[in-house]
Amino acid sequence: MTSPAKSSTAASSSSQRSLSAWSPLGGERFYAAARWVLIILLGVVTQFLTNGGLWPVTDEIGPLEGIFWLYVGFALVFTVLAFLQFAAGLVSISYLFDIAFISLMTFFGGERIVIFFPLYLVPLTYAAIRQSRSVSLLSGLLAAVAYMAAFIAWRRLIAPEALMTLLDYVALALRGTTLAIVPWVTGNLAERQSEFNRERVTQAQRDAEQALSEARAYRDQMRSLYRVALTLGSTANYRQVLDTLLQESQKIVPYRAGIVLLSSGQPNELYVAFGSNLAPGDLNRSLKMDTGLAAALRANTAQVITSFTQFPSLQQLGSLRTCKAAALLPLQAGMRVYGLFVVATDQTLTTDQVEMLMALANYAIVALHNAQLIYDLKEEREKLLSHEEEVRHQLARDLHDGPAQAMAVITMKAEFIKRLLERDPAQALAELDELSSIAKRTNYEVRTMLFELRPLMLETQGLKVTLEQYLDRLRAKAGNTAIVLEGTDIDKVRLGSKVEGALFNMIQESVTNAIKHAKANHIWVRLRRLNDQMLEVVIQDDGVGFDKAAVLKSYERRGSFGLLNIDERARLVGGRAEIDSTPGKGTQITIFVPIES
Repeated sequence: MTSPAKSSTAASSSSQRSLSAWSPLGGERFYAAARWVLIILLGVVTQFLTNGGLWPVTDEIGPLEGIFWLYVGFALVFTVLAFLQFAAGLVSISYLFDIAFISLMTFFGGERIVIFFPLYLVPLTYAAIRQSRSVSLLSGLLAAVAYMAAFIAWRRLIAPEALMTLLDYVALALRGTTLAIVPWVTGNLAERQSEFNRERVTQAQRDAEQALSEARAYRDQMRSLYRVALTLGSTANYRQVLDTLLQESQKIVPYRAGIVLLSSGQPNELYVAFGSNLAPGDLNRSLKMDTGLAAALRANTAQVITSFTQFPSLQQLGSLRTCKAAALLPLQAGMRVYGLFVVATDQTLTTDQVEMLMALANYAIVALHNAQLIYDLKEEREKLLSHEEEVRHQLARDLHDGPAQAMAVITMKAEFIKRLLERDPAQALAELDELSSIAKRTNYEVRTMLFELRPLMLETQGLKVTLEQYLDRLRAKAGNTAIVLEGTDIDKVRLGSKVEGALFNMIQESVTNAIKHAKANHIWVRLRRLNDQMLEVVIQDDGVGFDKAAVLKSYERRGSFGLLNIDERARLVGGRAEIDSTPGKGTQITIFVPIES
């Protein structure tokens, strides 16, 4: 079955062949119509010159009328031939017969010969347009000679008694010269106009081809962007993200080398993490951060360079030594900088190419950011699970060391008292008093543990009152360490339930750590309202302090959390935490949490 596109193409080709076959006769058919206008004019002139002898036709018609009717017959024949393909050659020279008929009528026109002069312009204009300049000039000379010969012949043969004056000769020469140059001038003007039109058509074709080429390039670019968006939107693997960036960039800008520089983990150092068309030894090469690279990483847009003199680190890469230009595109999202994408070429990069590269880089940045967020989320989940497990273990230890052992003692005491009741009732009463004291102490410990897990009064009486009661309970365990609670402008502060619970846990963990490890004389808990959006909590001690960097490394090594967990919890509720400690100078933990509007 023929497709519509093929049928349309076939119909178009057939139509073009038909037009090309008939196009030579298009001008002749128009000229045939113009010839009938000429005949009408000749008829009017002949009717005027013969005093109405043109119609009706009789046996005694004059030569002027006869020539006119012969011309009418000629026009009929050539009008039909104008529609026949095989007669194209004969029709193209029919204007010569027009000149001949007009010249014969001029000869027999008598003293009114001047009337026929303008009628020559119709066939001569046709010759100027349809023939070459040389042929149109010859046609003009032929018409001039025929016109002047007809005029002179009439004077000599038909009206010898009419004498010609110098003025008659001058007028005749001017009319002849006009007939001679009209087709040449008209032909030149027509040819110049045709050349101008051809140039405009050619320019229009070039513009159309350029527009088509740009449209195709734009289509290819959009396809590349679509492929990049599709690929990068479906992967969380940063290696696949950067590989796709390099491949699609090659399609938009045929580069000599494509390089992705990422942080090596060392201060002020990058390394070649990925690349395309790399020289041997360039992959994984470390580069020191020079001034040019630092500026490119800080920039918000692409930087195009034509010299690597300001980038001594990049000059170390063999892949870039023969390149004449490069685009440096920072890979950054918000405050997080991932690295630098370098596209080096042998030619100058255009603005459109740089914009397309930046669009691809932006897609890659979004994908990298998503991959980082997914990684952070997984890491956060693992930390939370580990912390939950650690809390479970801690609760089990506390229950074992406290209430569980106390319950065992109570059970043993109860059995002992049962035996004493028979032998020594007085001693049994003393043991019962001790048993009551142990039970009360155990009940207090259990209530304290429940309070620490989730104090109910936090929901009813607020953070400050809850902290006061909690710290009162904690002072009994703190020994010689004084715990001081201070609050500034916090009576009307309202926190979200999740924020309030998380903040209480953070304060609890900070104070507990200080009691266990700081060996401090004082622990201060200060609450202060910074503004309408933020509450500041400072937990400070005057204990032994610690080396923050060493402690954080030990946490990473042990998979434990400790103080690091405070910052994690603060970020989960939209806040942040800062830890400042110096060996021998104590520790200060500052927590910022949002206030509920």
